[in-house]
Amino acid sequence: MEHITQLSTYILTLFLAALLPGPGMTGLMFKTLSQGYQAGMVMLLGLMTADMMYLAASIFLLSYITQLSPHFSFYLIVFASLYLLYLAYQFWTFQGDLLAVSNELNMGQTFSAYKDGLMITLSNPKTISFYLALVPAIFGSVSLQEKSPVLMSVTLFTLAMVGGLYIFFSLSLKKVLKPLHVQKMLVRSLACVMGFLALSLLYKELQVMAPAYANMF
Repeated sequence: MEHITQLSTYILTLFLAALLPGPGMTGLMFKTLSQGYQAGMVMLLGLMTADMMYLAASIFLLSYITQLSPHFSFYLIVFASLYLLYLAYQFWTFQGDLLAVSNELNMGQTFSAYKDGLMITLSNPKTISFYLALVPAIFGSVSLQEKSPVLMSVTLFTLAMVGGLYIFFSLSLKKVLKPLHVQKMLVRSLACVMGFLALSLLYKELQVMAPAYANMF
């Protein structure tokens, strides 16, 4: 019964974390709007691949990583936050028509869409915190290796469902995004979401680590 409760908590937490607008899903919206649903689907595969990498690290490598460097997650989140601030700047300064780009994907665009999904999730502090901190907290001392097939299956299904909703929503937005000023408002809103998340997580991590560094002097 406890295992069912833990798994249910994990699924609900993952669903809510994926559903709340973050760098991954805002990037997915931008990609779908600018390059069409095919690019959006390919980017979603990249997002899901990165999530699987972090989940696998949480299941099989977390204890080793913690022993190797107790502050590994801190450094990773700081670097990721800075990268997300760069992406937010790119969104904010975007000049162009989201709907003017061809929806036909060639091999280079397909690889680029997949890479964008992979990189934005690997550098997403929310994803890092979820898999390297929250997942172990949900399951406690229970070994996750035996649960890995179930965890990976429900994770893929949940992410595909939420990502599909974002792609569908983005396509429906195209009807109201023909005016360039509306597009600019949307893109800058996405930039604000990404920038706010990066700054808030960066501030939180610095606040947590400040006493530790203060004791060194």
